[in-house]
Amino acid sequence: MVLYVIFTSVCFGTSAKFLISVECQHAVGVIGRTTKISCSIKTTFGSDQKIIISAASATKRGETDPVFWFQNDVVKGDHRFKLASKNDPSLLLTDTAVSDEGQYDYTAVTNRGIIKDATFRISVKAKYNPPSISTWPVKIVEGGPADFYCNSSGGYPAGAIHWFDSTNTNWTMSATLEVTEREDQLLEMSSKLTFTSIDSSWEPIRCVVLNSKFVKEGESTIHLMRIDECPSLHPSSPHLSMGMVTLGSCTAAPEHPILLVNVFLWKIQLQFQ
Repeated sequence: MVLYVIFTSVCFGTSAKFLISVECQHAVGVIGRTTKISCSIKTTFGSDQKIIISAASATKRGETDPVFWFQNDVVKGDHRFKLASKNDPSLLLTDTAVSDEGQYDYTAVTNRGIIKDATFRISVKAKYNPPSISTWPVKIVEGGPADFYCNSSGGYPAGAIHWFDSTNTNWTMSATLEVTEREDQLLEMSSKLTFTSIDSSWEPIRCVVLNSKFVKEGESTIHLMRIDECPSLHPSSPHLSMGMVTLGSCTAAPEHPILLVNVFLWKIQLQFQ
């Protein structure tokens, strides 16, 4: 919304009406950097009539007090805001933060009148850090279950994480995404992709981080660590657990009764040591 201020001057008995307003562009700021809110003065009189801004204030929607105001070169409120110049209603915001996002009402006092209820909006963004990717278990069993994890943080606003295999098949529909807010209001995205039966021909697996505009900001690739041989049945082997033995691409099961008996006897022996 732009409010027009009409004022009248009388010259030689003739009345002339002048129209003045401020129009601001939507500003998109980057976290931690300086954001410029570009504004311009629109008038119906000639450009030869210089306009000087003597006071201005900006109030965020939903708040009662201005976030900043200045008069006669004295600035109060949030000192990250400042007027570009006395002849330019544009504003500069240093060290932009997530909390700055929102709609603002803008008032300016000029030598040609008071301009009320001009508005501008600030949106903020931050690029996500390169993602990290991992699996559980660390060593994958061919044909067995596997979980893939992809994490990326420090971005804003919320985006997405997509998953692809070596054939560029998109597995994202099989994944779950969790977005959490950090203390600095930036976000962390964590995605989990679960396979009930993994095929090593799908490797490498990629996770791709997308921003809120679905533009890629980073990706990470992982090659599967496979167990290719049956492990030793030494009692200290970490592969012995609850009577089941992970044997690379084979798992001891009821069709291996002798192996299961040996494991069972070994576990009984441990209990009596």
